[in-house]
Amino acid sequence: MLFTLKKYISALLMPLPLLILISFIGLLLLWFTHCQKSDKCLVSFSWLTILLLSLQPVADKLLLSSEGVFNKRYELLHPKEENIQYIVVLGGGFTYNPYWPPSANLINNSLARVTEGIRLYSQYPRAKLIFTGGRGNNLISNTEVAAKVALSLGVAETAIITLSTPRDTQEEAFEVEKSLASNLFYW
Repeated sequence: MLFTLKKYISALLMPLPLLILISFIGLLLLWFTHCQKSDKCLVSFSWLTILLLSLQPVADKLLLSSEGVFNKRYELLHPKEENIQYIVVLGGGFTYNPYWPPSANLINNSLARVTEGIRLYSQYPRAKLIFTGGRGNNLISNTEVAAKVALSLGVAETAIITLSTPRDTQEEAFEVEKSLASNLFYW
């Protein structure tokens, strides 16, 4: 119950749903109140903000601050090949249809995460790939779908570790940390 509530609240606080909600409130106020000027400002503000955020240069500029820090941190902390033991691929959006090719079941950013994990694995073949992600409303978990994609792209089954109980990023991080701390992964 709390997990579902957390998901709905966090979805509403994302920029696009929040701006659409503000716009909807502004439209309701326009129709049912006499404060036309402030209501028009509210609707105009929300739509103008949506327009600006959808423009690629604006979006790139907003993302630059966090992505630039990541790239610098990666360059500074990039370990030598012999130090890399695990590559963690967090879950994301997926669906499951057994008749589709494995990669067609990964949606949103999941396919990019899995392919980047496999790319890193090809650079560090002694490392293990750890896939995380829960089942949601599907027959199998995100972890299993990602592992099927990795297997179909030539990753050895012995190099894949699956953690299918976490349902969100926080749970995924805790599960990986707990598993690594308790030395559950031997090879």
